[in-house]
Amino acid sequence: MKRTFLAAAAALTLAGPMLVLAAPDEAQKQLLQRSIEARRKLEAAQGAQGAERNKLMQEHLALMDPMMKQMNSARPGPNASPQQMREWINEHMKVMDEMLKQMMQGERMMMMMTASDGSAKAMMKSGR
Repeated sequence: MKRTFLAAAAALTLAGPMLVLAAPDEAQKQLLQRSIEARRKLEAAQGAQGAERNKLMQEHLALMDPMMKQMNSARPGPNASPQQMREWINEHMKVMDEMLKQMMQGERMMMMMTASDGSAKAMMKSGR
């Protein structure tokens, strides 16, 4: 038991500095925070009905749009070493993956909305 604990403690001690290097930069932290906020809107929309669902979906889409623009223009620092660049790319991919999941989930929700309230058609026509 002690041996396992010591091995785990040693691994954490050695990995600590690497975890600091792999931490997301400030722009990625902001994107992660906005992604969490957008996910909350999406989850709230899943539990809502009618006009409330439409409102929450519009808010979710409004959060996702600037995030997509920021992701497109994001670049690692100009003086990044190859290791730092790789870590930045890994963090960037994590944020992109989360955003893609949300977009797919939102798209499925819009497709499942009933045609009777007309909101799905209106949202699809507006390109959102």
